[in-house]
Amino acid sequence: MNIPQLVERKFLFASDQPITAPLYEIVIAQNGVFKRARRREMQAVVELSAFAARIPELAVEEARVELIEKIQSSIFTEILAHARNETDAANFTENLYAVCRDAETGNYFWSEVSRRRSFGSTIARDDDPVYQNALLEIHTHPPGCREFSSQDDCDESGKFRLFGILVDIHSDNPAVRLRLGIYDSFWEIPVEFLTDAPPENLTDLVKQERERQALQTCESLGDDALEYILAEEYRGAANFYYVENL
Repeated sequence: MNIPQLVERKFLFASDQPITAPLYEIVIAQNGVFKRARRREMQAVVELSAFAARIPELAVEEARVELIEKIQSSIFTEILAHARNETDAANFTENLYAVCRDAETGNYFWSEVSRRRSFGSTIARDDDPVYQNALLEIHTHPPGCREFSSQDDCDESGKFRLFGILVDIHSDNPAVRLRLGIYDSFWEIPVEFLTDAPPENLTDLVKQERERQALQTCESLGDDALEYILAEEYRGAANFYYVENL
């Protein structure tokens, strides 16, 4: 009996070299080491390390998320509205949601999949087929908790999907933070990577932080900083920010 090799290790010789591993693959590219994976709804790449000296014989890779079809921004608006109605600011409890794609219609849908809820945690109904097939797993956080927690890291380990948190949902400025997870390797990403339009009434914490860091980089350039603006897209490594010359 032939046992399939779930994890592959390879060199990247072409920029369009397909992802073939059933689980994930570790790729050595010209500019670093990357983890790559694919599933029915998307393929994705995270950077594990960058090379100071490039390998010219290999192709360049970049961290990225490529969905077959982007998620409607209304999904986030509907989830936020449901979460607000399910709890109140004085007696907050977390809610957990799963977002899936209907293979026949191509449309995304969401479902609330909380099994047990409390102020600072929620446990999924992991026997629910919607949760098992989720492309995006997103839950609410208590007020002011704007980062993924160590418990989130534990709960979201061993999965290949997108993850998110909704924060300060009862305030005038609710926020969202998203990340890609490929079997314990995480990369925070802006919402625009996934959606057809910016969700209404939601601050994108990742985009906000990237813009702030890019602005600080520009300011450190001195007077020359006025010649630069923020680029609209964020490509490459997770901690790499781009400015575009006017």
